[in-house]
Amino acid sequence: MEIDQKKIQEMIQNGLQYGHRRSKTHPKAAPFILSTKNNIEIINLETTFFKLQEAIAVIKNTLDQKGLILFVAAFPTSKDFIQDIARSLNQPYVLNRWTGGLLTNFKAINERIKYYSDLKQQIETGELSKYTKKEQLDKEKELEKLKIKFEGLTSLTRKPDLIFIVDPGYNKTAVLEAKKSKIPIIAILDNDDDPTLIDYPIPANDSSLSSISWIINEIKSQILTNPTISQV
Repeated sequence: MEIDQKKIQEMIQNGLQYGHRRSKTHPKAAPFILSTKNNIEIINLETTFFKLQEAIAVIKNTLDQKGLILFVAAFPTSKDFIQDIARSLNQPYVLNRWTGGLLTNFKAINERIKYYSDLKQQIETGELSKYTKKEQLDKEKELEKLKIKFEGLTSLTRKPDLIFIVDPGYNKTAVLEAKKSKIPIIAILDNDDDPTLIDYPIPANDSSLSSISWIINEIKSQILTNPTISQV
């Protein structure tokens, strides 16, 4: 595969190349670094380009096989983009704090997800009218609390086949549970993360709005408009 210089220029314009300070660089992230400028690590965008294409091919293959992809982004700058791509691809997502045991104790957590879905349906269909006003109010409050945890997970009927994470350092528990569950991980990660924990790392600025937006939009664009993406 040849490098698309137009894409490289778009990456530069959106700041994908800017890492953290050199002092924060994880030793195993060194192969992704091109240079250092004003004590800021500059990520090699040619590597980013190839790693991104590999990740897109894996996502496409998973979807072609009717697999489930769990999108994870608890950090504020990435929530909207993750929700957008997950909904576009009809996949489950986590936008708030990771629920411990979501993967390692899936059976129990799945029961809570089902309970949330049932409660939501009862409220929407008016089935709770048989309860007192106080009981209805209590149920509505319970629903709001459950919504924060489970709103994006109602389609997660089994363990996912692939997990997509923005900033694995911020989402350590999700990474650990995925590793224990032997579920492959795609992650947008910066120079302060350990890329060896990730099956398909995408080295880039993982905290910049423009950087995350460009990557997510590129993935979504290729997946939705190019049905013949092959494995890299």
